[in-house]
Amino acid sequence: MAAALLSAVLGLTACSAGGAARGDEGLRATSSPGPPSASPVPDATAAPPPGAGASPSAVAPPPAGTGTSPAAVAALRERREADVLVVSPAPLPAAVRERLSALSRPGGIEVFRAGTAVLGGAAVRTVGVDPSSFRAWTADATAESDPVWRAVARGEAVASHEVATARRLGLGSDLSLQGAGSAAASMRLGALATTGIPRADLVLDAERARRLGLPEASAALLEAPEGVDPVGFAAQVREVAGQAAVDLLDVPAPVARLTGGSAAEELGAFSYRYFADGTIEPDARWVRDNIRTETVPVMGRVTCHRLMLPQLRGALTEVVDAGLAGTLKTYSGCYVPRFIERNPARSISLHTWGIAIDMDAATNYRGIRGTMDSRVVEIFKRWGFRWGGDWRYTDPMHFELGTLLTAPPAG
Repeated sequence: MAAALLSAVLGLTACSAGGAARGDEGLRATSSPGPPSASPVPDATAAPPPGAGASPSAVAPPPAGTGTSPAAVAALRERREADVLVVSPAPLPAAVRERLSALSRPGGIEVFRAGTAVLGGAAVRTVGVDPSSFRAWTADATAESDPVWRAVARGEAVASHEVATARRLGLGSDLSLQGAGSAAASMRLGALATTGIPRADLVLDAERARRLGLPEASAALLEAPEGVDPVGFAAQVREVAGQAAVDLLDVPAPVARLTGGSAAEELGAFSYRYFADGTIEPDARWVRDNIRTETVPVMGRVTCHRLMLPQLRGALTEVVDAGLAGTLKTYSGCYVPRFIERNPARSISLHTWGIAIDMDAATNYRGIRGTMDSRVVEIFKRWGFRWGGDWRYTDPMHFELGTLLTAPPAG
């Protein structure tokens, strides 16, 4: 697997609480040269070279004596950027679809079937699509892969890499699927691909999805008009969609770029590999030199970057001293090398460096105010952390290192 060089260079904001800080910029993450998504994935075969923002697909050869003419799937003529996903347990009424279309960019709506099918005794989120139009909304390399969409057009299933790994599915094998109120249907696993779309772990053509009982027109991908804030667009969609679930896909999260020069040698630079499930494997030497597992107050054993651990320990010690330890319940991760949202189309998460920690994820998930005590937030800020609860699209479980302190904060 080819590796892309990831330059980890830390620039730091001034500390306002009395602790000395180095540098003058905030933490950001970037990769060099070129996007990390340009790295090939070794176990993906028979696929074209990957495009930006996606992992390559693995495609099984067509069954002997069968095959679909390339004309069965329209050529990819444009790319669409999904900002919002709407999913309903029942068909979206035509009037609702018309209003959603009117809210969106011209041509910026894709309606399809969505639901669950049972595979190997487990429910799998399944969609039924028109392969010619749906492909434009998927991750770049998948959208560009004609063999993937020809497999769908042949009536075969396309599974995510995660589902294939969890269920031990082999390319070209027969899948036995059970739909709502329908007899089991058997279809061939024609490809593995990263769609980049939530709730689409198994992609079928619309007719096979209908046979499995997936409701017609029960989901839609929407693209916001140019210049419209995705968060505000999602709010408008929720007003129209009623009881349907509305997922904001184009999340305005901080860009994970480490820039500046004052702490470059300490953070280090490392090469890495990435995988179709959105995880990253940093160079083992960098991990050995920088990532530590230690015990800290309240959270117990954590695995983080060595530079962050003293400030994390200091903040949590102050939390205990302030009588606030009981407000924090669970450690939800620190060193978790991955892309943001585990999506190779997104930037690299600061968790890849082990310089961000999540706590109490169950009650502080994205998009809500959460239960994080404001006094805990203030303590962490004094110790050089930024809080995800301050972001436009909130992430209140999340604290990330914003300033390296050379001395504890005053008072």
